[in-house]
Amino acid sequence: MMFPLKRTFATVLLSLGFTLSAYPWAAEGHKAIGLVATRNLNETARRQVVKILGSDDLSSVAVWMDELRTAQFHTGPLGADPEALHFNSVFPHNGEWHYVDLPLGVKAYTLDGEYSNPHDVVHMIEEAVAVLEGTGDKRITPREALCMVVHFVGDLHQPLHVGNGVFAAAADGTARLVEDPVAARGLPNDKGGNADFFGPGKYDELHGYWDFEIVAKFVGSKDPAAAAEVIGKKIAAEGSSWKSEGDYHHWPEAWATESLAAARTAFSGISYGALTPDPKGGIKRIAITLPAHYDDICVPLAGERLAKAGFHLAELLNTIRWAD
Repeated sequence: MMFPLKRTFATVLLSLGFTLSAYPWAAEGHKAIGLVATRNLNETARRQVVKILGSDDLSSVAVWMDELRTAQFHTGPLGADPEALHFNSVFPHNGEWHYVDLPLGVKAYTLDGEYSNPHDVVHMIEEAVAVLEGTGDKRITPREALCMVVHFVGDLHQPLHVGNGVFAAAADGTARLVEDPVAARGLPNDKGGNADFFGPGKYDELHGYWDFEIVAKFVGSKDPAAAAEVIGKKIAAEGSSWKSEGDYHHWPEAWATESLAAARTAFSGISYGALTPDPKGGIKRIAITLPAHYDDICVPLAGERLAKAGFHLAELLNTIRWAD
């Protein structure tokens, strides 16, 4: 069964500005997550990663899934890469695998929920794990599956890749946030914060603020190695309380529910102004004002989400039953 996807591939490319600068968590964040996870691999997982990649450096493939997007246009680092071009030909809509759009009032992510779909980020992590265990889609190689797991676990921990602003237009033309999932049916969304602008600049939008500015404020640097040190210390201090429970094949579902809760905080206190629709009935732009103490709450939250991404990535790779 096909489910309607709420962000098209073209929309994703527009949000990227046709560059490689707007990765979820930014490229630096994804690479930092990979570095931290590499340091926390057990012997079995490290051996399997080396077997697949030729080294244990998970950061080296942390943005491969994002680089596929510009490869669609034969540009960027993978623009002439045979593996990337083949992957895009087999899976031309893989840009839609990076997120799931849940209204903020959804209580928890479920695989068969009204707003989930068979190709959302949770399903694709679980599919990639199946490939690494020898039971998944045979069109995906173990290397590609590992690239998917490394990147998508990072994406899944970015709150705006899970929680989504759904809006109705008030009589005065301002945007009204609709959190209730029933009331949200059929209403346009903000593409994970990509349509919510707090300033006049092209990149003054909420999703980008979470990808770049909030992370930089938490880490104090844009260097992946420096970021890995900061989030590694947070894992060392708090990670013992982050262990996942139950069947590891379904851990991503619980992680999505955590990110949904974080998204509610990310949207909390925001004031909404004028809503500009696009010609197709969606949302082109919403003027927003962030509350005065937004950073005081959201910078530590972003740091926790980054650290949990690194912790959970290693935890998953350390637990799966790798194919021989």
